[in-house]
Amino acid sequence: MTITSRIPALAVCIGLLLPSMALAQSGGAADAAGATKVAIPPDFISLSAEFDGVLDRSVNTAYFCKGVARFIPASTSGRVNDKALLLTLDPGKSTSVGRCDPNGAPTERTELAEPDSARLPLGTEVWYGFRFMIPSAMKGKFAGERLVIAQLKQHPKACPLGPTPVGLPASAHGNPTVSVRLIEDDVGDVMGLQLAVSGDKARKVSVGQLMRRRDGFLDRWHEVLLHVKVMPQGNRPNEPSFVEGWLDGRPFSNGRYGVLDGSGVVDETEQFGYAGLVGCTYFKYGIYRDSQAEPWTIAFDRFRRGATRSSVEASSR
Repeated sequence: MTITSRIPALAVCIGLLLPSMALAQSGGAADAAGATKVAIPPDFISLSAEFDGVLDRSVNTAYFCKGVARFIPASTSGRVNDKALLLTLDPGKSTSVGRCDPNGAPTERTELAEPDSARLPLGTEVWYGFRFMIPSAMKGKFAGERLVIAQLKQHPKACPLGPTPVGLPASAHGNPTVSVRLIEDDVGDVMGLQLAVSGDKARKVSVGQLMRRRDGFLDRWHEVLLHVKVMPQGNRPNEPSFVEGWLDGRPFSNGRYGVLDGSGVVDETEQFGYAGLVGCTYFKYGIYRDSQAEPWTIAFDRFRRGATRSSVEASSR
């Protein structure tokens, strides 16, 4: 119902690209803030995590916080001994390490992220894909609750392949620029996902929701695809932010949110992103919620980041 790993390779890549970066930054076209646009090679964009009994080296655990990681069989790829990550947010765990909220904070998280060294500069067009599964034992736990299972955020600092930000950074007050939120409705007996955006002009705007009957949604693997580019208006003329997403092959909305259909021109009614956060973006997936006493569990598998849809889509491999 529609309502609308390659960390060693990254180091090599960066080393090989330093001369070309210097040329690009000395002779490239400058944006409106005075910074220079740098082309990001597809090999640098590419990241993956399989979770075959370990947390892959391409995974940043700085936001793992109250997390407990276990591994379960994942019969989604046809590979022998394929496993997936069963991720639990345990509210009783200490949050004294990592980039975590202090004990007693109103929110809590157990998330995995891109490595800091692999963050992408503002304006990079990128695809993300991952699978998730909600165990049937979690039925009813999310009703009326906030649950973000994936989010793309902006950061004021420069990235390895990005230009030095110009100007004073602003704040997003913790809001993600793009978020994927799990929605459960006890009254309607439905469960699904909402794709949303935030920015200087709006704290949260729904791009679209895809909902299904709960019993048909639970204990089944689902695939999320996102195609996104974050360039808030004013930072680089004629390069608008846009986002589009799919749940199990179905789009959250018609076309790309943020641009006029088929034109690539900014849709003035669909602007999002934070103009003052001009450094880089970073992607996280897992469990982010308002604090409470009960543990929550969700399974994740086959995370991908790439330059094309075919590089991240599970059905293409």
